[in-house]
Formats: sequence, C-alpha cells, structure tokens
Amino acid sequence: MPSRLGVSAMLIAAGLGSLAGCNDGPTPGESRTAKSIDRQLAPVAETDAAFKHIDDQPSLDFRASWIKDELKRAAREEAVITRYAKFSDDVQADAMTPPSNPQFGPATRLVQAPLAKPASSPPLSSDDPSASPSLSDTGPIEVVPTPQPRPEMKGELIPTPQGLPESFDGAKETPPMARIAADVADSKAEAPSKDLTAPALIDPTTEAGMVAGDGPEDYNTWPAPDVLLFFTGNQHGYIEPCGCTGLENQKGGVARRYTFMEQLRKKGWDLIPVDAGNQIRRIVPQAAIKFERSTTALKEMKYQAVGYGPSDLRIGAGDLIAMAYSDEQMFVSGNVTIFEPELLPTYKVIRRGEWKIGVTSILDPDALEAATGSDITVSPMKEAAQAALKSMNGDGAEFRVLTFFGEEEAAKKLMTDVQGFDLIVVSGGYGEPLYRPQPIEGSKTKLIVTGNKGMYAGLVGLYQNQPMKYARVALTHEFEDAPEMRKLMADYQKQLEQLGFSGLGITPMPHRSGNTFVGSEACKDCHENAYDIWEGSMHALATEHLVEPPAERGDVPRHFDPECLSCHVTGWNPQGYYPYKSGYMDLTSTAHLGGNGCENCHGPGSAHVAAESNKANTPEIESLRKKLRLQVQLPIEKAREHCMECHDLDNSPDFHDEGAFEDIYWPEIEHND
Repeated sequence: MPSRLGVSAMLIAAGLGSLAGCNDGPTPGESRTAKSIDRQLAPVAETDAAFKHIDDQPSLDFRASWIKDELKRAAREEAVITRYAKFSDDVQADAMTPPSNPQFGPATRLVQAPLAKPASSPPLSSDDPSASPSLSDTGPIEVVPTPQPRPEMKGELIPTPQGLPESFDGAKETPPMARIAADVADSKAEAPSKDLTAPALIDPTTEAGMVAGDGPEDYNTWPAPDVLLFFTGNQHGYIEPCGCTGLENQKGGVARRYTFMEQLRKKGWDLIPVDAGNQIRRIVPQAAIKFERSTTALKEMKYQAVGYGPSDLRIGAGDLIAMAYSDEQMFVSGNVTIFEPELLPTYKVIRRGEWKIGVTSILDPDALEAATGSDITVSPMKEAAQAALKSMNGDGAEFRVLTFFGEEEAAKKLMTDVQGFDLIVVSGGYGEPLYRPQPIEGSKTKLIVTGNKGMYAGLVGLYQNQPMKYARVALTHEFEDAPEMRKLMADYQKQLEQLGFSGLGITPMPHRSGNTFVGSEACKDCHENAYDIWEGSMHALATEHLVEPPAERGDVPRHFDPECLSCHVTGWNPQGYYPYKSGYMDLTSTAHLGGNGCENCHGPGSAHVAAESNKANTPEIESLRKKLRLQVQLPIEKAREHCMECHDLDNSPDFHDEGAFEDIYWPEIEHND
C-alpha cells in the first residue's frame, strides 16, 4: 500500500489538490491535526502553480487512469522513506498552521476506521474498461476574504406539524444535570454501556432531556450553546434559488446560508457545520462544475464534515478526489471508498472546548441511481457504521452523529441494528423537517431530517449542564445574499460562458416534429392580437431578465447557463436543458428567438408558416394548411400540463395552487386566435 505522502504528492502532480495532513494516531479522547512537511518544498509549489488554470488540467478520463497507475507504482516502491510533521496535543481539529520547528515521528495513516479488506488487492490498470468516465472543468476559483458581519436578520420560523411523541414505560423522573449528551461507549464495544459507578447522566435526546414546546423552537431565545451543530443536506443542484417567481417565494441557496452562519458566529456561537451530501442532481459536465463550486462554498463556510449522496458519486472518482483531497479533509464517509480507503477518513472527532463530537456519514446503497464503477465502492451500512462508532468511541467521542443519505425507514432500521449514536441526520427523503427530533423505536438515537434542496438549516445546541436544544430554520429572503457567495456565483456563470455549449457537452437535437423554429415575429402577420398579448407579457422579457436580472440579482447575468436558458428562450427542451436544432443559441445569431415565444407552446412553426405563405389555393395546399393549423393548436385543457414543464414545483411553486392557472396565470396571456 502506498504511503499517504506518496499519494499526496501524486495527486498534487496531477493537479488534484494540495498535501493533506496526517498524524501518528489519536490520543484517547482527542484527535490531532498534522501536515506533511513536504508542503514546504519548492517543487510542490511549482507543480501547484503549473495546474492553476483550466487549460493546464489533464482530462478527467486521464485523471482516473493516471491515479490508478500511480497507486500501483507507489505500492511497489517499498524503499521510500516518509516522515511527517506532528502537532502538539493541544492543537484544535481545525487548526492548519504548522509549527515553526516541527518534531518528526514515524509515518502513519489518517485517523479512521477502515473496513476489513483483503491483505492484497489486484493491481489497478489504466485501461480498465469498467472505469467510469468523469466530467469536469476545474477553472481557477478566487477565494475572497470574509468581510465584517452584517446586521442580524431573523429567519422565518415556519410552523410544521409536531413530530410523534415518544412513549415511556414508566413515570418521568426529574433528570439530573450532566455535561455530556449520552453515556460514552466502551471503545471495544459496538454499543455504549453505562458506568454504574458514575452519577446518573441526563440524555438530552430523550423526552425528559430535550427542550420542545408546542411550536417551532426560536433559536434567538437560546443562551449561547457550548457547541452549535449546523446541519444541511440534499442541495440537489440548487446552489441558489432561481428567483423566477420572486425570491420572496423561494428558500435556500448558499448565499443566504453564509449570511445566517455569519450571524450566528457574530453572536459568539461556536459552529460545527455538517452536510449530509448530494450537492448536485444532473450527470453532465455542468453538474461537475457545480459540484466543484459547491465544494468551494462549503470550505468558505468552514464545514467540518460533508458526506456523499448518490448523485455526487456519478461525476467520477477522479473529480471527487480532485475536489475532496485537501488539507481540510472535509469529506467523510463510513462506507464510500474512492480508489483506496486511505484517501478519505471514515469519521472525525472534532474537539470544541470540553466537547468531543464524533461525526461519520453513511450512504444507503439502495439510494444509488446507477453503478458507481470499479473506482468507487459503497460498503454495507451496518458494518461500516459499527466500525466508525467503535473508532470514534475509542477517541473519546461524547456526542456521536451519523449523517445518512437514504430513506427515513432505512435510517431507523440502521439505528436499531447499531446502538450507540446520539443523533442521526437523514437526507434524501421528501418534505419539510419537523420542528423536533423524532424518536426511534428500539433505539436511544434521535432523528432529524434536512429537507430538500438546501432550503433549511437544522440547529442543535449542546450545553454542559442543560438539555440539548433543536431548531430548524428556513433560509428565506430575510437572509440577504452574502457578497462572498455572490462572487462565487459570478465566477460560476463566467466559467459557463467561457466553456460554451460545446464545452458543456451540449449538442442541439432535432425536434420530434421535424420542423424548425422561425421566431414569434413570423406569427405576427396572421395572429396580430395574440402577438400583442405575448409582447406585453413577461414571457417576451424572459431572456432580457437573464441578461439584466432584477435588482436583487443584477450583478450576475445568467444567459450562458443552460439550466436558465431552457425556459427563458425559444427552441429549447425545458426539462432536458438542451437546444433543438434551429433553436436559440446566442443573443446575436438567434436574436429572433429571444423570450419564451409562441413556438414553445405551439411547436416549431416552419411548416405552418410556409403553408400559410404559399399563394396557391389547390386542394392539396388547403388540406395541408388545415392539418398544420390543427397541429399548432394547444387546447386549454392541455395547456396547464404543458405550462408545468417550466412552471414546475422548483421554479414556480404557486403555479400549482388550486385555481392558480385558471384565475391568475392564464388570464395574463389569454388568446384565442
């Protein structure tokens, strides 16, 4: 097995990241931070600089095969001697500044709990036909400094039905006061066991120990917690709300999340941000770019642990290592292996003050959307969770968290099989989070959910001598966009512009009708009244709103983003995010296809216009005209369903309210000619 430093240098040489820290094993009850001293070497810095720009990056197919060849080569080099700089015991988990005079110790691997594997593995081949292709663009990302916090704005607390109450076999007792969340498990046992000689401890995740009322918990009323766990998950590609129906009607986005986190830090609260994974949704080059930008945003927001979702794994092993392998070691997974188990930790123990928080993540194999390929392995959940729990208990974890991507029922089953976690954070289901943690029958573990599309943040406050507190907060328009994240969004859009459609793997496709798009002006001669109604509607301004967005988002044009163009121009597939042949391509060559035009509803009009323009009045021409007139008609009973291709639940939620189409939307564009 190659040494960790050898793998680090290998990844840097490929332009896949910087050297990652190592240590010589955990001291009981504490995690240490360490870095390779080779980061000081000039050749490493020169190599880093050589791969700064996108054009200098190797292709991702090359990345995956090259990494495998290097792993094979490094495994044979047994004579390589590696040494590491070791930090002192009192260094915090997120400290990254190396000591001026480091002391050297023997080479070891990252602190983790890898699953058992065969003593030897077959060599990896660069021409392995089963290796999955990866897609990406790794253009330069400017990291801007964090400004002074802005004035605090209260988040909207949206009522949600209360979670199911927990039943008790006996009468409640007055809970004693204690510092930790639950009994610390024996490091050699799968589940924690009580120390019968110690005073009785309160379990803040029980009904008796948990603060909950008849409504949402207001975090603004809390005393400052010792530690605040900040949970998010299942962003699902929604790195920002699109704003199509007004930002006041949409929740989520990293810019609002950043602002909220800075407000909490301004209070003096010590945050440990954790994300359950699934940053993207589509499996195209744009998704890989969005994953990269999302990773950058998570790092700037100082996330301590991030899991993987099923869509994340579909962008390819090379991309995932390129974005995850760094000094921060932000990505953590108990059962996902990329290339080799040593490349990513299976758990973390984060020390904040007197607290030691253990965190791991599990991806349910049943949640996978497709085969992962030979470079990515998703191990069985139960064994992985047991191994991570045992190891974090051995490191003295006092509050144990597992983030889980999959269905809630599967998460509950896992917690009954693996006893000892204090909290499981579930992402991947549907619906809004409840405002109190849910009990799990047969387990002391409590369950909370993240919700969808990164629209909510879950706050868990831990106190030395008080019960745990929990609140979920909707990321609404009341949180202003953080300039740091607005800059990241601008960089993202600029990258899309530089790549163009071909660089994003987008190729125009023929329309199923065989006809071509001619533009709304061509309809005007015969349908003057309908054209006037369209011209006065928001549909006609759809493209303009991408070029010059409303004031709240005016700093970031989006007319090079396929996910926006698909409903803001004429001649695109609105759910496939690609243009049809003869559809809109840019503001100059296809200016006549700006706006969401007539043909998006009535179909490409080339044949209809040609037939109506034909001066002949033969029976054949008249029959053709009648046939084509019927083809371009859209009956009102079918119109609502067609409109929902753009007015979907993501971008236009109020469109789906009862009577909204008939009473609000259709009257704005009603035409009958």
